[in-house]
Amino acid sequence: MNRKILAIGAHPDDIELGCGATLIKHASENDELFLIIASYGEKGGNKDQRLKEATESARLLGAKDIIFLGLPDTQMHHDGITVGKIDQYMCKIKPDIVYVHCPKDYHQDHVAIALSTLSASRHMRNAVLFYESPSTTIEFRPTAYNDVTQQFCYKLKSIDIFKSQKERDYMEKVSVIGLAKSRGSILGVKYAEAFEVALLFKW
Repeated sequence: MNRKILAIGAHPDDIELGCGATLIKHASENDELFLIIASYGEKGGNKDQRLKEATESARLLGAKDIIFLGLPDTQMHHDGITVGKIDQYMCKIKPDIVYVHCPKDYHQDHVAIALSTLSASRHMRNAVLFYESPSTTIEFRPTAYNDVTQQFCYKLKSIDIFKSQKERDYMEKVSVIGLAKSRGSILGVKYAEAFEVALLFKW
């Protein structure tokens, strides 16, 4: 039976950086992939361009659907409104696995979306895994690693789509490759993505 996979990010490109290769792996296994992006990332570039980039990347990842919540960039909160928006789609999708930011993060939007996702998961029997972001703090403690050696080149292609963000240090290939190699060395593989398990009913 194919699984339903939901990945949630505060901004366009967050999901690709955190778990892009893992999502591509899910798609290759015929799992259904859904993306929720909380904002258009308008504080980091032109809204229309960022929307276009995110949509193009979603196609590359193999997503069945991409949902934009339209929350204000840099001004997100862990509150009833945010929880309600995420809960609405979680109840509709009924995901088996949810990937989201780790709340141990320097970016306030990432923290808000992570905590709101946990709140929205309170009545669902699914796995919730925190992915690693460039702004994740040293308190991030990975407890699961995924070998993405075969999918990693496609992760790089998905990140390349975000031309509006190419000047940012964390988008540089050397940074992305370095982290994946570091995580891969723990598994004894070339590339891996790391996760901190938050809830685990099934994975």
